[in-house]
Amino acid sequence: MKKIIFLILLFSSSIFAQKLTKEELTDKMSDVGCECANKQEITKANMELTLGLCLLEAINKYEKDVEVYYGKNITSSEIKMEELGYEIGLKMGSKCPSIFKFLMLETNEKNNDVIDDKALNEKVFGNLTEIKFDQFLTFSIKEQSGKMNQFLLLSSFDNAFLVTDKVLKTNDTIEVHYYNLEVFDAKSFKYVTYKVVTDIIKK
Repeated sequence: MKKIIFLILLFSSSIFAQKLTKEELTDKMSDVGCECANKQEITKANMELTLGLCLLEAINKYEKDVEVYYGKNITSSEIKMEELGYEIGLKMGSKCPSIFKFLMLETNEKNNDVIDDKALNEKVFGNLTEIKFDQFLTFSIKEQSGKMNQFLLLSSFDNAFLVTDKVLKTNDTIEVHYYNLEVFDAKSFKYVTYKVVTDIIKK
């Protein structure tokens, strides 16, 4: 009788054991990867090595779940490591400020040869409509024509404090200098053009 009860309990626990889906697994692994990457000083020279080490840390933490979807000894398979690394990398790119910023700067460097001086210093006038403090700071302005523009604050400059310290208020008239940067958006899985701010002047 005791053996029967034990088998029933064992069977029940196997039924109700909650396994991570593949999507949940890569999502949690990307969180581990971001936490790991944010502790490092990422440079162009060490980025590949750093991400590789962070990926290994995530694999070790979720070893059993990784085995379910990618098989055992994944680290010995270059093809499987590339597959997992690609999936984790896409999610890290949309979650980690340090990774996202580096990828944007990398993209900018590659595009420098085809971007002229005018494109690197465009400007627009308008009234501030909102400032959002999320993973990155973004703000929007409305031109006299009614056209809305959204801008991304990616790097530091002299007047950045106007938005970071909330000096500007809604409806303030400002002049925004920016350049357009095309970046691969891991969330939408397509290239998106961002207006990256280089200067803000309050009028």
